[in-house]
Amino acid sequence: MTTTLQLKLRGIFLTDDLPENLTNPVGDIFSNIISAITTFFQYLTDLFNQTFPPEKRDEQIHWLLHGATPYLIGAAVLITCLCCCSCLLSCISCIFRGLYNVVCSFFRCIRSCLCCGARSGRRMMKAPGRPSMRLPRSAFEGNPRGYFRDLRGQPNNFVY
Repeated sequence: MTTTLQLKLRGIFLTDDLPENLTNPVGDIFSNIISAITTFFQYLTDLFNQTFPPEKRDEQIHWLLHGATPYLIGAAVLITCLCCCSCLLSCISCIFRGLYNVVCSFFRCIRSCLCCGARSGRRMMKAPGRPSMRLPRSAFEGNPRGYFRDLRGQPNNFVY
């Protein structure tokens, strides 16, 4: 059996040895918390009454709001702009991205109609392994081995 000294050395206290503030029932702890909150709010009320005495309270608050109104409006506008800024920027970027795609599609259509086969009478194809490049189909079909050698940087006789 262990002695009281051994239990104290291990950090185990018996109820008889506990400090008095730890033996309070739970109800007393909650009443202390409620009392502290009440005291805090009483302090805030007294501070408000000292800053704005009841006799001059209406006049002082009116003057304070009248002087602070431009700053309050400015702060509200700034907060609104900050909140909506990301939304506006994303909408504007979507609009410009859409316009860019429309213009690019228009010029691609014009280029394909005027430059890439309509005048020359040759059929064009997308070049394998080269993004956004077109070449005459007849040249590729005539010498596909030469095209792929040219693609890999080896010497050959492929003509576009």
